[in-house]
Amino acid sequence: MRTPDTRTGLRALALGGSLMLLAACQTSTDPADGAGSPTTAEASAEPTAAPEATEPAPQETAAEPAVNGPNSITSPRDGQTVTGPAVTVTGEGTAFEATLSYAVLVGGTEDVVLEGFTTAGANGEVGPYSFDVDLEPGAYTVRVWEPDMSDGEGAAGPYLNLVEIDITVA
Repeated sequence: MRTPDTRTGLRALALGGSLMLLAACQTSTDPADGAGSPTTAEASAEPTAAPEATEPAPQETAAEPAVNGPNSITSPRDGQTVTGPAVTVTGEGTAFEATLSYAVLVGGTEDVVLEGFTTAGANGEVGPYSFDVDLEPGAYTVRVWEPDMSDGEGAAGPYLNLVEIDITVA
């Protein structure tokens, strides 16, 4: 169904008054008739209220993945608080014969709570890894690295491409 404004516009077009057409063509502003939305001239110039800022959850404020060379820890993130006692550590890496070492230390110390190894990519091919550890509530440092297979002849030391994060287990 045409509205009176649309018919007026069509008449102006038929008479060749192109300027009148621009002034007379207007779609309906009544959403019930489905004829369209208001034109820019009819839009409200009043600003809308800015949305209120909300506090992000602790997981949203965690750092980027820890990365050193080809090795990374993608979860948990450095500084993150996680629910325990079961904690899953994930990332990507590469190592000789696909074996990455890991250690969990009491936060701020060199006291090893757990240590072991996991498999990832091999010999330059980066691949995913994952390992699970059971931790009591507290602060911890998680380290993942490629073991030095040179029997001490390498200049990089025993921890090649070491990545580490600090986490809190709740």
